[in-house]
Amino acid sequence: MKRTYPLGMTLVAALLIATPPALDQSPVEVIKARNQAVNRILETAGDEPNDTVREQLKDVINSVIDFWELSRRALGKYWDERTEQEKTEFVDVFEQLIRNSSVKKLSIYRADSVTYDPPDVDGTTATVRTQAFKGRKSVEILYEMHTVRGEWKAYDLVVDGASTVRTYRDSFYKQLTKSTYPEMYAKLLSKLTDES
Repeated sequence: MKRTYPLGMTLVAALLIATPPALDQSPVEVIKARNQAVNRILETAGDEPNDTVREQLKDVINSVIDFWELSRRALGKYWDERTEQEKTEFVDVFEQLIRNSSVKKLSIYRADSVTYDPPDVDGTTATVRTQAFKGRKSVEILYEMHTVRGEWKAYDLVVDGASTVRTYRDSFYKQLTKSTYPEMYAKLLSKLTDES
């Protein structure tokens, strides 16, 4: 069985797995290469990877994400209200939470096959459309990417129409209509502490 992309929206961020891309690679080539890197680790680690391997997987899984851009878009209108220190602290905590979630269910990486459409590239941005198959089920995955310091990075992932950015933004907006930003950030920090 070929291991490729995960199915479902449970760990959306975990789909954004990659080795550092170069601009002489197309976005599709980047995605294929990163998927192969994760598969190699999983094949060696077996069903129950140890803590060292899990940390290695976190690095590979999340290396393609532009966490600053993902954070900016997820906070939306509340981003510009933050100080530079608040922005930096938020990105750090948000990144760690996504890294932790990305290795909770490694079985989601075991699809039977995946197809890749030619990328839609517009200058320094690109959309990569893939279709993952598992048994009789399939899921469409869109990677929204742009170039950052000479590398392709993903700032959003859309799984069967469900956007990662929009999902987080809806959650943050809901919290911020009921509480202050410091209160919301404290909850994120508490959640991260609980996971440590």
